[in-house]
Amino acid sequence: MTELNYLTRKDIKKLPKTDLHVHLDGSVPPQLVYDLAKEQEIDLVEVSRRLGIGDLETGSVEELESKIFKETYDSLSEYLVPFEFINEVLRSEKGLERAAYELASDNFREGVRYFECRFAPQKHWKNGFKWLNIIKSVSDGMQAAANEFNQQEEVLSGREPSYKFGLILCGMRMINEHMGDYFRYLFELHVGLDLQNLSSMASLEVAKLADLAIEEGLPVVGFDLAGREDGFPAEAHLNAYMYCYERGIGTTCHAGEAYGPESIKSAVKDCMARRIGHGTQLFRKGQIHKLNEEGRKLSRDQRRSYVSDIVEWIADNRVTLEVCLKSNSQTLPEYRDLTKHPFQNFLDKRIRIALSTDNRAISRVSVTDEYERAINLFDIDGKHLKNLCIGGFKAAFFPGTYLEKRAYISKVIDYYNSTIQEIKKSHGIS
Repeated sequence: MTELNYLTRKDIKKLPKTDLHVHLDGSVPPQLVYDLAKEQEIDLVEVSRRLGIGDLETGSVEELESKIFKETYDSLSEYLVPFEFINEVLRSEKGLERAAYELASDNFREGVRYFECRFAPQKHWKNGFKWLNIIKSVSDGMQAAANEFNQQEEVLSGREPSYKFGLILCGMRMINEHMGDYFRYLFELHVGLDLQNLSSMASLEVAKLADLAIEEGLPVVGFDLAGREDGFPAEAHLNAYMYCYERGIGTTCHAGEAYGPESIKSAVKDCMARRIGHGTQLFRKGQIHKLNEEGRKLSRDQRRSYVSDIVEWIADNRVTLEVCLKSNSQTLPEYRDLTKHPFQNFLDKRIRIALSTDNRAISRVSVTDEYERAINLFDIDGKHLKNLCIGGFKAAFFPGTYLEKRAYISKVIDYYNSTIQEIKKSHGIS
């Protein structure tokens, strides 16, 4: 912290950054929700009543800010509630395209050169809205923003790296009939199947859709598994992960956000995920529920060994943790005080970190905010800062060839080096 105390917020914005973990539906601000509802003639008060979310009376922007987009949440389950409300305005081409454009523009404005936006296409589906059109709507909105920012003279001249993005399609660990028409029909057509069977069936379809979209030239770069962890293990979705693995599709997995080390182990060892969303519970030995061969709880030494094995696997295999500080402080009461967050442990274990926002609107956060928090709260020096910035680019799934990715990263590194020197010079630091 001391070494970097010269950095201002304006300086941090200048640095090339990534956001590898950001949800589209969690990044639609109240004003945009209101505007999209008005354009599509959607009654937000009726939506609130039907879904049992927010108890809206007027549906105004101010009411959305106070009742839907809350400052804090008591748990991850409560934090996830607003998403179904927001998705009501994201089931049309124009709605998705506008939301995607605004998200991309917000990222690019604060120096995010590359980001990967994730969304669950099955939540946005409705009868007549074709699967590829859902993805294309998001892609078109983001491409429009990228085209605008890439017209800057600094980019056109080659002095600065261009602005890019990729798309990650999400399957859901837990589903219910209130998550949109697709899941409602799924429930109606498969009476008797349990939730786990239905969700694993649906996630495999998302994996297949990712492959189809890539074949069609859309910038899909990965597959993710999102939603509630406890009781809904990642290994239940092994078919989807193996489908992606066999086709070279990047894989990430929400794990260790609100459940212990076992969830992370399942993601990286059973499903071979290359990145982990959050991983906050990685060192929580007391949260291990696994029993030993005698059917008893693991001893202290066994728990320590269990966690050590996962940590070594993650570090040795360069599995990246997509860390979202503000979001973790909202969904996990034990991290209201972020100095207790395992971020420093991640650094000390030399685990690759990709600082991310999770949900820009619901968490009221930006990538710059997250860097400021990290710098102010943890023991970060100049080397750490560079690793954080560049590590995100290295961990990116990237919509291009390996050589194209290497060339892009090389350009980013050169730009980082020149920018940090300019910043230091402006503060009189040699």
